[in-house]
Amino acid sequence: MSSEIRISARDLGKVYDLHDRPTAALSAVMFGRHAPRQKWALRDFSMEARPGDFIGIIGRNGAGKSTLLEILAGTRSPSTGTLEIVGRVAALLELGAGFNPDFTGLENARLCAAAYGLSPRQIGEKMPAIIEFSGVGDFMDRPTREYSSGMFARLAFSVCAHCDADILIVDEILGVGDVRFQQKSMRFLRNFARDRIVLFVSHNEAAVLALCNRAFWIDDGAIAAAGHPKEVVHAYHRATARTADEGAEFLSSGGLGPEALPLDPSAESGPGESASGGSWHDFDSDCRRLRQGAIARVSLTRGGSDATMLAGGEMLTLCIEWSVGAKSPCAAFALRDPMSQIVAYRDSSGVFDAFEEAGPAAEAPESGSMSFEFRLPFLPSGAYAIDVAVFEAGSAPDTCIDRLDVAVSFQVVSRHISSGLANVPLAGAEIGILDAAS
Repeated sequence: MSSEIRISARDLGKVYDLHDRPTAALSAVMFGRHAPRQKWALRDFSMEARPGDFIGIIGRNGAGKSTLLEILAGTRSPSTGTLEIVGRVAALLELGAGFNPDFTGLENARLCAAAYGLSPRQIGEKMPAIIEFSGVGDFMDRPTREYSSGMFARLAFSVCAHCDADILIVDEILGVGDVRFQQKSMRFLRNFARDRIVLFVSHNEAAVLALCNRAFWIDDGAIAAAGHPKEVVHAYHRATARTADEGAEFLSSGGLGPEALPLDPSAESGPGESASGGSWHDFDSDCRRLRQGAIARVSLTRGGSDATMLAGGEMLTLCIEWSVGAKSPCAAFALRDPMSQIVAYRDSSGVFDAFEEAGPAAEAPESGSMSFEFRLPFLPSGAYAIDVAVFEAGSAPDTCIDRLDVAVSFQVVSRHISSGLANVPLAGAEIGILDAAS
């Protein structure tokens, strides 16, 4: 089925009549008359999307991004062009849209799932997973008027994530929620885009760079640039800086037009590629846990105290404790940034060679622990998380004894980094002059 999923848009456009008086608008509806003035919210937009595409859409407010998503979601009809979509579409265009504030979270979740096309039996089967993913807990039985904006976002996204969609449309909602939910959402989107399609609109260019393998920049309703996310974001930044300096409108020309958009998604690295760089334990897989609950405790400390607010460069201790018999136990951890990208990975492979040297008659300990000491890199400000796993040496990378995602989290307030995922502390710097004759 996934190979049949596609989006084919050709020369899509949306025009609005600008009437000066209400009577003129009524006359237009009754007699089909157009206003003397019109506004094109979207013009000549073309796109081909296939499974594996994670497409970011950027642009200033009023550029036409939301109009495009509404047309793709089927809630608005285009004025010109053709659109063919194969596959079930789930759209999260507005926070809590369609939620009745007097209904409980459970009632709203059922109604929303039904609107996505799920049968009553499917809704009943998926509701436990929806509740668990959202983290709303006991508030599912409370009216949604009592919900915070974060609870709204978590519940709405959770329903959308469990409706068996083939195409997911997300518009500026992933900045809401705590670090655990943000990590969970980013991980879900990456896994979803491996064999399906995601359209992601955001003003957060870092999120577009981290998640997407293709990007569009829309300006004044038209495509200003399309192609690799890094090139499109840089073009957008240059245009924004030029407009701010000169106070003039920027018109895109040459180099990064729609023709730069690759139609073959296999030509670029997709979001589903492992960020662990071939490390032993694969934290980007749906790991099979042999004994859930075996990890008893995880702590992150600095000088003996809990590490919750950091600036970068501190010496930290990560301690992982487990209660399970293992002949050759190993532990691993992955440090994730706010976009759920793996910034650093380490494991203890080889540390427990003594268990193997003791021979097959040696009994596996009933419990154990592993402490990692490391200096935190200089990281951009934001919320970070650490995933941990315990596994047997020699087992498959996607199999472990137990694993905890977002086992610990901390906040970074940085004064050391302006670009990149991380910087390293420097002990000093020297300037030397080379003799041209040497």
